[in-house]
Amino acid sequence: MITIDTRSRVPIYTQLEKQIVKLINLGIYEIDSPLPSVRSMACELGINPNTVAKAYKGLEQQGVIYTVTGKGIFVNSTDMTKIHKLAIKTVKNALIDARNSGIEKSTISEIVNKVWEGADNDSN
Repeated sequence: MITIDTRSRVPIYTQLEKQIVKLINLGIYEIDSPLPSVRSMACELGINPNTVAKAYKGLEQQGVIYTVTGKGIFVNSTDMTKIHKLAIKTVKNALIDARNSGIEKSTISEIVNKVWEGADNDSN
């Protein structure tokens, strides 16, 4: 379910955070359901356990997941507006970067429309 692009400029822990949030939004990880342990997630993805721990810590700080000592890591009953605000912040930052790079607004609009309609599965 989770794939990591080691050639991406996006840090691995950020990729992992985003994909976990996506799986929560899709209902694959339900409220109060356990996430894989740090060690098992790291083994499954072939990445360093410290990277998984960093992603989990970031998600916990955002209120997306919570830890029960000795039991594991679970999906929090997060208000969806919190997750939406996080997504909006990410989009705004990407738009600012695009504008500052000189990309035309019409090009951005085309990309948004393609992605929104599911026609653009390319991560570039």
